[in-house]
Amino acid sequence: MSGEEEKKVVVPTLEDVFDEKSVTEEETDDSYGGKKKIRKRRKIVQNLSCPLCDSGVKNISYKDVYQLKKFTSVRGKIISTEKSGACHKHQKQLKRAIKRARFMSLLPYVAREA
Repeated sequence: MSGEEEKKVVVPTLEDVFDEKSVTEEETDDSYGGKKKIRKRRKIVQNLSCPLCDSGVKNISYKDVYQLKKFTSVRGKIISTEKSGACHKHQKQLKRAIKRARFMSLLPYVAREA
């Protein structure tokens, strides 16, 4: 031990490797006796700033159909806050405006299927 210390080499094993399946899947007992794997959905986290706050919109009107169409899907459903990136205040106004526009028949409730 005169100035030189022993260097220990650590060899990684399979137990040291991170296993994604252990985090995303759980095993549960099925009513028929077998085991069923349940997958947990991962949340989509997007750091989006509200497009309506960025453009300086204070109130959303049901009459502005072109703006409301941007926040509806192809089927006519309202896009969620996670996907659209709208803040809580604007998402609430969007919901109210889209429902009013549907009632006034400016927007469809459901898109026609081809």
